[in-house]
Amino acid sequence: MKIGSVVLMQIMDEDIERRLRNKFEKEMEREIEIVVIKSDKEEECQLCGLTIELVNKLSELSNKIKVKIYEKSSAAAKKYSIERVPSILIDPTNYKIVYTGAPIGEEGWAFIETMVLVSQDDSKLSQEAREKLKELKDERHIEVYVTPTCPYCPLAVLLANKVAIEGKGKVKAECIEVQENMDLAMKYNIRSVPQQIIDGKVSSVGVQPELKFVEDVIRG
Repeated sequence: MKIGSVVLMQIMDEDIERRLRNKFEKEMEREIEIVVIKSDKEEECQLCGLTIELVNKLSELSNKIKVKIYEKSSAAAKKYSIERVPSILIDPTNYKIVYTGAPIGEEGWAFIETMVLVSQDDSKLSQEAREKLKELKDERHIEVYVTPTCPYCPLAVLLANKVAIEGKGKVKAECIEVQENMDLAMKYNIRSVPQQIIDGKVSSVGVQPELKFVEDVIRG
């Protein structure tokens, strides 16, 4: 089991904490900021409490993870154009990587890996994919629709996040949890996951090969 597959749950045992602490110590290079947008209204955000609990726990495991929490009505939420809760932004000063919905279940390990990559300022894309992405002239918004029990979804999310890291502000990657955002799922008629939407248009279903996905992003 990958580290993180069970970490973003209500219970994090001592073994998982130890492994994560070691991973962060060995692999994180610089301090990153995790911003959570929440609502105190339980009927509006049943998973806000769990989301805050998990990011605070992660920050306890590394002094390189700094957490800021804002209300949905705050100026920060408006600054980052966040309207849904819970939302998590990973190092928003430098990158456009957003989790719309709590990254629980299978999404945990990709969330952890993304934080590490952001701290390294390195997408870890292949050289061919990096060179190809230089052809991108316009901004792009990638939405990846997922569910917590989908074993393939984290691969699609991590790839989108890598493209956002390499895109250095030109590409926004957004992981959207279907069950918490049913209106969006219905809008795009999401029937299977992972599904990628690029600039509001259905792009692909399933995990895509790295270079093909980069080409899809460029094509828009």
